[in-house]
Amino acid sequence: MYKLIVLAFFAIALNAQNLDFLNGKILAHTEVFGDSNINPFSQNIKSQLTIEKKIDSIKGEIELNTTSLHSSNDKRDEHMYEVLHIKKFPKINYLISEIRKVEDGYEINGILTLNGIKKIVTSKAKIIDENNHIIFDGKFSIKLTSFNIERPTMFFLTVRDQVDITYHLDYIKG
Repeated sequence: MYKLIVLAFFAIALNAQNLDFLNGKILAHTEVFGDSNINPFSQNIKSQLTIEKKIDSIKGEIELNTTSLHSSNDKRDEHMYEVLHIKKFPKINYLISEIRKVEDGYEINGILTLNGIKKIVTSKAKIIDENNHIIFDGKFSIKLTSFNIERPTMFFLTVRDQVDITYHLDYIKG
């Protein structure tokens, strides 16, 4: 029985094709109440995704170094790194566990690890499979407090708890 399970696993693995990350951007958006928008982003993304035949078979992990997040303000970025505890948790990652087709696109379910906390996060996305490319365009929102991140305050102004994440990721079938 064990040999049969191992053979089945290898048969599935042999049918999987790597998706090599070409380029993209992950953007976080929040606001300081009564003041301004905060829009750090990263283009320094690492990823290990595979696909069997159809989009709903994609599995894998997307990761970025927390210090690769940058906004238009270096001092604010330094404060953001402190709030995100980058020395203890230098990476943010998302492990895709399931992709389901829905009427207007796809629903991606996975586990987001941020600040050492793992949470199930669902993203709505358009996923295009054409010309040997897989392109993800999607979004989701999280709450800072759900990841044990204290909302920063600046001069009596508090950062909004909700952070909206949007992404554009372009892969080529390897």
